[in-house]
Amino acid sequence: MSEEENVIRVFDMFSGYGGAEFALKKAGISHKCIGYSEIKKHAIKCFDKNHPGIKNYGDCSKITPSELPDFDLLTGGFPCQPFSEAGKHKGELDIRGTLFADIVRIAEFKHPRWMLLENVKGLTFNNHKKTFDKILSELDRIEYNVYWKVMNSKDYGTPQSRERVIFVCIRKDLKQSFEFPKEESLKIYLKDLIEKDVPEKYKFTEKRFNGFLKDRFPLGDDGHIVSVAIRNKNRSKHQQLGLPYGTFPKQYHLVFNKDLGVSYAVKSASHEFMVATMKLENIRGLTPKECFRLMGFFEDEINLDGLSESQKYDLAGNGWDINLVSKIFKKMFSS
Repeated sequence: MSEEENVIRVFDMFSGYGGAEFALKKAGISHKCIGYSEIKKHAIKCFDKNHPGIKNYGDCSKITPSELPDFDLLTGGFPCQPFSEAGKHKGELDIRGTLFADIVRIAEFKHPRWMLLENVKGLTFNNHKKTFDKILSELDRIEYNVYWKVMNSKDYGTPQSRERVIFVCIRKDLKQSFEFPKEESLKIYLKDLIEKDVPEKYKFTEKRFNGFLKDRFPLGDDGHIVSVAIRNKNRSKHQQLGLPYGTFPKQYHLVFNKDLGVSYAVKSASHEFMVATMKLENIRGLTPKECFRLMGFFEDEINLDGLSESQKYDLAGNGWDINLVSKIFKKMFSS
């Protein structure tokens, strides 16, 4: 497999903070990252601090595959935004000009044994069917068997409702089958990951949210921690009727996650996720440390020194749940 027996050589695309490296380590899998591809300056700074001495190949669209060292595993949570433009007014989606095309271009040349790819759940919806089918057909064309599944972090040990579609790609000549890990009951809950003595700047204020009126829910035990988010009551009207955003007035309200003990999905905009006691009192935003704990860093295993708060939120919101991914890796490399 490699120069060193049983060492998985990894090339990490769209690496962020290096979720693949953290997940492989969490899974106890011997590996070596031969390079990564990232363009965000704060992501590069975080990656280098946590995984020093690894070469960044930069913009993946400018990578010449022949210049890459050989590797066994390609990983990447590829952006999906370009697909909507690439497929506009076309009978069949053209992936040229999308970043997924660069995954295909590099994998077709280097032909790694495995790939682990990730995207948002929405990619599996009917309105993206052509895109999704084209992704699968391209992976099949370059000789990979693909196993895919929409997985929610809360079903695999992380108390966050974060749904992502996972693609496990195995080179056809390996004759290797794959089964996704089985769902499991939570053992760690939101309350277990909350910091104590949080500074005042994280507390909810009417002024912070333009003075809109807080809805209150008389739910009893106000000592229970719940996940809270701000929503526009009229947002669904725009989506259902296909009207431009802003057609209806913005009417904000607070909603809580009825799946008690589980956080809403961590996002890069810090005001979109908060916590509160059961009666929606003592509302405050999640701290960056709490966000990363909800991304599988239960023991604060990541070094975030030198990053601004907004940069930390951005990295957490766009990263991989390393707890979930570690369980996928264990199944991929169980033999």
